[in-house]
Amino acid sequence: MRCSQRTDSSMERKQERKQQRKQLLLFSSVAGFLAACFVVGLVFLGGRLSGSSAANRLLTPPTPLEQAQQDYAGVTITYTFGDKSETLTGDRIVSWLREDDTAASGVSFDQQQVKAFIKELADKYDTAYTVRKFHTSTGQDIEISQGDYGWRIDQEQEMTHLLELLAAKESTTCEPVYAQTAAVHAKEDWGTTYIEASLSAQQLWLYKDGKCILESYFVSGNPTQGYATPKGIYGLTYKTRDAMLSGQGYDSKVKYWMPFNRNVGLHDAPWRKTFGGQIYKRSGSHGCLNLPPANAAAIYKNVDKNTPVIVY
Repeated sequence: MRCSQRTDSSMERKQERKQQRKQLLLFSSVAGFLAACFVVGLVFLGGRLSGSSAANRLLTPPTPLEQAQQDYAGVTITYTFGDKSETLTGDRIVSWLREDDTAASGVSFDQQQVKAFIKELADKYDTAYTVRKFHTSTGQDIEISQGDYGWRIDQEQEMTHLLELLAAKESTTCEPVYAQTAAVHAKEDWGTTYIEASLSAQQLWLYKDGKCILESYFVSGNPTQGYATPKGIYGLTYKTRDAMLSGQGYDSKVKYWMPFNRNVGLHDAPWRKTFGGQIYKRSGSHGCLNLPPANAAAIYKNVDKNTPVIVY
């Protein structure tokens, strides 16, 4: 009887342990299922939120400033100066953009930065009123700092021009707007056709396409009377026939008149019999270069408005 009781008790304990293992397994399965559902829920919710944000981004239009930045990012404006060039890049253009409630587009350009860019071009490429080196016909190398001849950008007009180009939102190549021009874009911007006049030698040379086609003596302004001919590089203002030159104490009719510095110019002087030497010191002109009539006629024939006149 005792043996039978022990056997029954042992079997009951085995059944209990088996039942506990089943319950534990079931609990683990349920817990795993719930955890998986929680993770899936989080992923789904995150996807919904992310998709909503992306949709909102797609549906939200760019601001006027953002749109302008996109429009100008690839635009370039290239300025040419002879065989040299300067390019205004898209990055720099974009850096000029500003929000502007007063503008129709809601965006405008920083005017000061536009002006600064144009001034950079002028400082680099303007030659008017700069010191230039000149190799004379007598073999000397000199510096000339006077005179108004040379390239000069019209900075105010160029600003208007540049803003018009920017409004088109297209890449382009152009030249700046000039207040005045020279023969060529180079250090020797007077080119190969010009008049050279040496006051000390009282002699001039006319060069055309690099060749000296005429030499002549002249009589310049009388320095002792305050009429010294101005030195420097100038461009002929114009040329005309049969002019009456008038001033204090004189009226002179000339056939060939070629002014280069206000009322100072080249002309024929039929009243003179001799030219050159030291005549100008005692009987000089009021500033003009007096020429033998035949030479004045030859010069007149071979020059035009803005032909450089280099006086030293």
